Amino acid sequence: MRFSGSQNPIRSGLHAVAIAMLAGWMGTLQAAPADAATSEAAFVQQNIDKGYAILNDASLAPQQRTDEFRDFLSHLMDTKRIAAFELGPYVHTSTDGDVAKFADALGDLIASLFQHDMAGNPGETLSVTGSVVRGPDDVIVTTILTGSPRTNGEPVNVAFRVRKNAAGTPSVVDFQFEGVSMAISQRRDFDDWLQRRHGDVAALATDLHARARKMRDDDSTLKLPRAGS
Repeated sequence: MRFSGSQNPIRSGLHAVAIAMLAGWMGTLQAAPADAATSEAAFVQQNIDKGYAILNDASLAPQQRTDEFRDFLSHLMDTKRIAAFELGPYVHTSTDGDVAKFADALGDLIASLFQHDMAGNPGETLSVTGSVVRGPDDVIVTTILTGSPRTNGEPVNVAFRVRKNAAGTPSVVDFQFEGVSMAISQRRDFDDWLQRRHGDVAALATDLHARARKMRDDDSTLKLPRAGS
């Protein structure tokens, strides 16, 4: 499958990132003991509440809501770390400037996808159910989603991988959806795109920004709740 139209692998894979906040189940952690009292679990729940608060704030103008939500996610996720992993070997053959552009574009697209998928579903809630400590700096926080029209209201489970960033504060570095790591699946998709375009990371960044912009424009045209006017 090639990177064109609505079926391109990067759009489809990143769509799963947004869906990870809206639908899915975690099959890989069922046998592990869960602890809802970790600081990482509290971190995820606080940020879930903050994200919904931004999207539900009727006092915000559409562009202000978009800007605040993008800024919120940029602090929630370690986009530099995610971008370095996603680019794989291309991170070593690209300039620091191009890698920074890619990290910014990836954050832009993820924010647009989250806002797009959450915008039309104001009845959904996402709550932390526990956490699994995989190491001193590696925690999977499990959550449950209720009220999703995608599952006819049936509760579903999703997970966030939390590690510390360069400043020593917790950040999300991956989402797991149906047992599949977003970071790993997206790395394959980006690698395929870059192989066919001579490793042009700057061009990939430009393309991701364009797709994010188109999604925001489409949402504004459709006047989705919390996404437009």
